[in-house]
Amino acid sequence: MPTLTENFNKRDFWIEENLTYVQPNFRAKRCARMIARFSRGETCDLLDVGCGPVALRKVLGPNINYHGIDIAIHEPAPYLREVDFAHNPIGYDNKRFRFVVALGIFEYMGRYQAQKLEEISRILEPGGKFIMSYVNFQHFRKIVYPMYNNVQSITEMRRALEKTFIVEGCFPECHHWRHKQPGKNALPALQMKLERAIPLLSRILAVEYFFVCSPRI
Repeated sequence: MPTLTENFNKRDFWIEENLTYVQPNFRAKRCARMIARFSRGETCDLLDVGCGPVALRKVLGPNINYHGIDIAIHEPAPYLREVDFAHNPIGYDNKRFRFVVALGIFEYMGRYQAQKLEEISRILEPGGKFIMSYVNFQHFRKIVYPMYNNVQSITEMRRALEKTFIVEGCFPECHHWRHKQPGKNALPALQMKLERAIPLLSRILAVEYFFVCSPRI
């Protein structure tokens, strides 16, 4: 069963925490690669839920019209909105999007998880895609940070997603013998293209998983 708590961090916490994600990490680069493939060069609108310091925007193609929401925006911009989306609806000026991305967010959504998934489904365009990451809490050296308020297995998360979305893909974001993003010694170039689980190995070495979803009609 999932472990849920009422620990929702406020803006003061995230204004500092977000500074650790200024540069695009491996996860952001992998996400950008998928979006480039799915968009096929077409002009598309994208919403980055929990955008932090807008690192994902740096690695997206020029065909992607980027929009971001976060509880703590460091540098205001026309394409950003500051909103506590745990306690307010996920959205952006009543727009609908070809892509909605949530990287490292649902570990913090606690009892609001189902509600937030529904909100995301409503702002996707027909044929749009929701791409999210979620920590593998079955890693053999797992790290469960005290600020997480939504801890469950990848299987449980997939079941939750399937209540609202069609899950088109579920695969490791990366593998590492430590529970962290890969560095130069963890073969990042090879892992960038791997979009399937490796039997036995992924369960204990996958750091996070990607879910690629489409809205149910």
